[in-house]
Amino acid sequence: MHRFLDPPPSPAPETESGSAPVGLVLAVDGARLICSLDAVGDVREKVIIGGLLAVPTAVGTAIAVVHAMREGRRGEDRGVLELQLLGELVGDAEAPVFRRGISRYPHLAAPVRPAQVSEERAVYAVGDRAAIRLGHLRYDPGVPVSVLVDDLLGKHFAVLGSTGCGKSSAVALLVSRLVEHYPHAHVLVIDPHDEYAAAFGERALVLDPTSLELPYWLLTFEELAAILAPGDDERTYAERAILKDTVLRARQRACGDAETAELVSVDVPIPYRLSQLEELINERLGTLDKPEGAAPYRHLLARLASARTDPRYEFLFPKLSVRDNLAAILGQLFRIPADDRPVTVLNTSGMASEIVDVVVSVLCRLVFEYGLWSDRRRVRPVLLVCEEAHRYVPNDPALGFGPSRRAIDRLAKEGRKYGVSICLVSQRPAELSASALSQCGTVFAMRLSNERDQNFIEKVLPDGSAWMLRALPALAAGEALVIGEGVPVPVSVRLDPLPPERRPASATPSFSRIWERPPEDHRGLLEATIRRWRRQKS
Repeated sequence: MHRFLDPPPSPAPETESGSAPVGLVLAVDGARLICSLDAVGDVREKVIIGGLLAVPTAVGTAIAVVHAMREGRRGEDRGVLELQLLGELVGDAEAPVFRRGISRYPHLAAPVRPAQVSEERAVYAVGDRAAIRLGHLRYDPGVPVSVLVDDLLGKHFAVLGSTGCGKSSAVALLVSRLVEHYPHAHVLVIDPHDEYAAAFGERALVLDPTSLELPYWLLTFEELAAILAPGDDERTYAERAILKDTVLRARQRACGDAETAELVSVDVPIPYRLSQLEELINERLGTLDKPEGAAPYRHLLARLASARTDPRYEFLFPKLSVRDNLAAILGQLFRIPADDRPVTVLNTSGMASEIVDVVVSVLCRLVFEYGLWSDRRRVRPVLLVCEEAHRYVPNDPALGFGPSRRAIDRLAKEGRKYGVSICLVSQRPAELSASALSQCGTVFAMRLSNERDQNFIEKVLPDGSAWMLRALPALAAGEALVIGEGVPVPVSVRLDPLPPERRPASATPSFSRIWERPPEDHRGLLEATIRRWRRQKS
């Protein structure tokens, strides 16, 4: 229950620290304080939303953040503040140490004062733990804000916000700072809109359908069936049964060892030839007694032939001879070794829409399998950044591609045990899997004006953080609320700006500026567009 005291008729004296108080504690309710706002002039102006206030306790100084302000209910001049307790400062007053949680609560009528700069720095300090700077306090450029690397990556994180709030820049800043500090990092970015090609400069290897190598024999049966036997009708069921049997036999034949072949499953990545797969399908076709049963076999062979000759699928069905280059493929994707380019940007914008989900599924599964089967003592941790995460791991189980949804869910739930970290990026958090998002120990919440998105985030945030969501609609571009394991306390941060040449290519064209003048070489513009369109190369 709230316990209220009438505010004193005159301002309280200065506290021992020398700072004039802004008011007194009127009520204590769990982690929430209600206090009066009695100060006037300069002291009153120091009280701002998101600012830190200090309250003496029996063991030190409690630190609270302002999250609501209002005038007195009966019309008196004094205002009322709502504060959220963050923790307490203990030890030497010259070099205080901040710790989360409250061991002793402030008493009623305790004076409340603005936190000093040294106290603010102690609250947001990361000590000697590995950390990277991301920006400064939203309301105080003099106080830097950093995130703890191991806590951020070891427990996954998410970057959420509406279109235009600076999500892509936030992701680029995070990854850039990581690879600046750790040049032997391993980062894979799934880029569905061709935004990050220039964001990391020479530190990144950019792959697209013309340079990517992801051969068909890496695909599981379900992933391959999505390309060669799509659909869910009775005929498709027959085609998938044929495909499953023939792919298993093709992998077993490729082993060359009868004893090992018995242990091979349909999903084990053993290289086999497509010609051998066609041969096995034709063998089964030749054993049929009734011609009317040949349709599934012929449809499957036709789709296989079409996929092999489609230039959009060349990275999946290469024309070169089959070779076992799995180590080279994993090394390229995960940058092992980094060779001064610790980031792989996979540009999927030019891929055929019907196979993008398959490619994302394969990548997410490969990341997990790499971590699962690596020697725990020698594993090189990998960070997977998944843009448009709501597309691949939606909240509605009936939507999306089943294998990619399961792969990302599995990464979110188990990846940390195997040195795999995942960053989920989305402008539609309400459509993102609550199960996957709840596994993210740190959330970068940027401007969100949609009430449905706000309510969804509130459900998955750590306990005691929901009060910060009220500020989400008021955040400017490039500002974020950072909540969770990656920061000492929840913090409102203004992210450091990126130089122009390192910003993601996500800015909306200026209609007014471009439309003011006629196009230069309009025929050349259209011809170049048509050429890229027809060649399916951006």
